[in-house]
Amino acid sequence: MKAFIAECRRRRVFRLAGLYIVGCWVILQVVDLAFENWGVSERAIRYIWIAAIVGFPVALFFGWRFDIVGGRIQRTAEGVASTNLSLHVVDYLILTALVTVVIAAAYGIGSEVSLVTEVEPEGPVAEYTDPRSIAVLPFSIDNQGDDNSEFLASGIQDELLTRLSLIQSLKVTSRTSVERYRDTTASIPTIARELGVAKIVEGRVQRAGDQIRVNIQLINAEEDKHLWADTFDRQFTAGNVFDIQTEIVEAIAQQLEANITPAETQQLAAMPTNNLSAYSEYLKGKNLAQTESIESLTEATTHFRKAIESDPGFALAHVGLADAYLTLSANFQAGMVAEESTALAEPLLMRALDIEPDLGEAYASLGLVRQLQNNAEAAERAYRRAMTLRPNYARVFRLMGRLELDWGDTQEAYEWLQKALELDPYSIPVNFDIARYHDRSGDFESALTRYRQIVEFAPNHAFAYVYIAAIHYLVFGQVDESLIWYQEAVESDVLSPSLAAAQGIAYLELGDPDSARVFVDRALEMSSTTFWPLWTSLLLNIYVGDAEASERDARALLEVDPRFDRAHNYLRNVDIANGRYEAAAARYARAFQELTEYEEPVVDRTNYTVAVDLALVMTYLNQHDRAADLLDGALVALEDLPRLGTTGYWITDVQAYALQDEPEMALSALREAVDQGWRNFSWYYLDHSPNLESIRGDPEFQRLRQLIREDMAVQAIRAQELRASGDLRL
Repeated sequence: MKAFIAECRRRRVFRLAGLYIVGCWVILQVVDLAFENWGVSERAIRYIWIAAIVGFPVALFFGWRFDIVGGRIQRTAEGVASTNLSLHVVDYLILTALVTVVIAAAYGIGSEVSLVTEVEPEGPVAEYTDPRSIAVLPFSIDNQGDDNSEFLASGIQDELLTRLSLIQSLKVTSRTSVERYRDTTASIPTIARELGVAKIVEGRVQRAGDQIRVNIQLINAEEDKHLWADTFDRQFTAGNVFDIQTEIVEAIAQQLEANITPAETQQLAAMPTNNLSAYSEYLKGKNLAQTESIESLTEATTHFRKAIESDPGFALAHVGLADAYLTLSANFQAGMVAEESTALAEPLLMRALDIEPDLGEAYASLGLVRQLQNNAEAAERAYRRAMTLRPNYARVFRLMGRLELDWGDTQEAYEWLQKALELDPYSIPVNFDIARYHDRSGDFESALTRYRQIVEFAPNHAFAYVYIAAIHYLVFGQVDESLIWYQEAVESDVLSPSLAAAQGIAYLELGDPDSARVFVDRALEMSSTTFWPLWTSLLLNIYVGDAEASERDARALLEVDPRFDRAHNYLRNVDIANGRYEAAAARYARAFQELTEYEEPVVDRTNYTVAVDLALVMTYLNQHDRAADLLDGALVALEDLPRLGTTGYWITDVQAYALQDEPEMALSALREAVDQGWRNFSWYYLDHSPNLESIRGDPEFQRLRQLIREDMAVQAIRAQELRASGDLRL
């Protein structure tokens, strides 16, 4: 060892090591300071460290074997004076290899550093920011803890947004997106970058007795520089509050050089109400309605009605009440049935338009009424009228996107939803509808990601939990995992009978009818006439073999939804079992005239499952050509649909092939479905559907059925474990 150390000293290896370490330290210090000024991410420094560490043994090897004398590289003397120190071929090869390693390392490190030279923005950045794009941040108040002042500040901000959005030459971000910046510590440039706007409005409200003061400022976000500021002192009356807002809008439009048309000037001058009590009740109702639970919406309707009682001419209060009714009938909400909600909402909206014929919000909601009434053309006309009157109203673009989704035009739907997202990037409803777009298009990973983002920002959003559960159940075949998310949905909206019923379906899949009955009974107790409680009750009664109760539920479901395919399917099965083929055909003819009255049946994505069921009835009636047309039409209609998910065709193709007497194609499709994760209603289709009778005895069919049973048995054990641990509750 002593000899080795002495040799290292003679070859000056230790000196080279010391110089290398000092040199690396200096380089790292310079890089640390320079990278920040050059806009290079701090993460890039780790690549310099890697180079320094990798290069250390290379430097030591160089110092051991070579020396630099007179500016030339030569081999280190071996301690014998007569030794020839000139480089040999092997030395040139070594030096070439070392140079190659250094060049490769430098190139690799440079490439890695170049990948992280751009500072990542804190939020989404638009490629181009419209100079007339603007966001109004939540107003602050000087009377902290004063509920009336809080509602007033919220109302002034909301009405200011409404009035700014009337100006077509401006791009105004919706309130739901700016609400996340209440009490924020983020800088103005950061907020503007995340919202994709060029200008920011900040305001402060102070109320003392019958006096009100509003401080307002317009900021150029990129430079964080004030463009305009003013203070408005007025006596606290509804008229003065709206006058202040009009003056602010006109001043902002002037600063942004935005053109205001005569029609827009007239709209800006309109006063929604001169009744402070009505205005206060309206604001309370609007805040409550945003939560979209049965409890909050029911309470919101009380405040909207009070606003209308205080001022019958308050058009926006009529719209607010109509919207609350319409939301109460939304999917899974079941606060009321769709027919009831539209019957209540329509006269309110017509009254609002009598008061204010150019009220864009009323046209948007009227479009939704028409859509729920299955009048798509009238819905589109109302939506387009609303867009003309309120060019910055994100909700109408969202509703138009949903209409296009129902029509099956997914690309057009996506473009409308993206327009809504531009105006309201952090809106929970807009993001939810975009998640549904991905879900319905078969992009389940994107849908699941966005659903999870929604519950992160809105932990009480019951719908998002429902669809997270549905993806686990209907796409991944993870019925046990879905129970956890269904439970979250129920806890987010405890008054919804639909949510209370949903877990019952999953428990039936796991072969646990006793647990399913707990949820079915609970849902029926909450509402015995709404869709989901009746549907889960029908499934439970089929599962346990209660034919009388099953038929009762199926007929009740057809009263709620005359075109519900699975209720028709059950009643058809009963008719076929009893030889009542004509009766079954007549029932379908009443509900699906497009499949029975025309020379060629009109089969599309709204009725393809019914077409398959009806084909079997036509076969029994010896109308084989009609049956063939129905089956062919169904197979064409499902071509553009995903197999799995809430709008998937599941095993409809399997049933169609089985009825076409194509057993190999039917079994191949069934194998594909099972392998992809299809499990939902497997017990119902595989054990009860006469559509599959021709392949039910095939060994491959039985093998696939057994595979599903074994999978469900394993998942049932996990559900029991979750119940035992308290993670699942009955």
